[in-house]
Amino acid sequence: MKQQISAHTKTAWVTGGSSGIGFELTKRLLKDRYQVCIFAHAGIEEAVSQLQQISPYVRGFQIDVQNETSLEAAFNQAATEFGVPDLLINSAGISIAKSFDDMTSDEFQRQININLVGSRNVAHAALPFLYQATAQSKTPKLVFIASAAGLVGCYGYTGYCSSKFGVVGLAEVLRMELRSKKINVAVVCPPEVETPLVTEERKLGSKITAELKQLGGSLTVDQACKDIYAGIHSSEFMIIPSTQARILAKISRVLPNLYRGQIDKKLDKIIKKYQLS
Repeated sequence: MKQQISAHTKTAWVTGGSSGIGFELTKRLLKDRYQVCIFAHAGIEEAVSQLQQISPYVRGFQIDVQNETSLEAAFNQAATEFGVPDLLINSAGISIAKSFDDMTSDEFQRQININLVGSRNVAHAALPFLYQATAQSKTPKLVFIASAAGLVGCYGYTGYCSSKFGVVGLAEVLRMELRSKKINVAVVCPPEVETPLVTEERKLGSKITAELKQLGGSLTVDQACKDIYAGIHSSEFMIIPSTQARILAKISRVLPNLYRGQIDKKLDKIIKKYQLS
């Protein structure tokens, strides 16, 4: 049986909702009187337990974004529980910070499969439910969490950048294809955000990568999600939290040769510093 707080309550589905950006956005949605279903590969029970302290209207489902069948089954359960979504946020993703020389084929493929193919699978499995929402006179929104690394390249991020550039491209095309079907699409491209994913990355990742990323700035989860949440509830297609990251992205598009020249100079200095240390 569907549970509803009121006739005005909206429903959100969040993949990758058990940690990081997905978890923080879920907290904000619950405080904003949404019913929320989170979908994740791990950490679901603990996440739901914490989220239920905010609102009882949260459910958790185990999924693998690489497996569309598991997504279809979980989405069917979620729709039975709370109804079709007004908002779907795909925040599931991974990062393996290694240079191209050091990255194995399996590591590269894993990032493509989870970040890019996983985004495709989430969107494709959710489309029937988004169409149902439009039939109920709703205007649902599909949001992809990409990265500033999907707009500009970053040393040591061959797999991650490749996958996130793909997510931005996927979102661009779906924005056009779904517009006439009354489904809105947005893509979020944050700079580095202090999530468990980033914490783990710093333990093994390149110091050169870590330092170069600071050109785009670094945000706490709360800082990033404040801007992301506002962007999701606006008419913006591309949401880039932080002024510093927005300026960097704009320069890379408007003055690409200048941008690359300055990045190369900075990178040469960083590499030299670590070669001498």
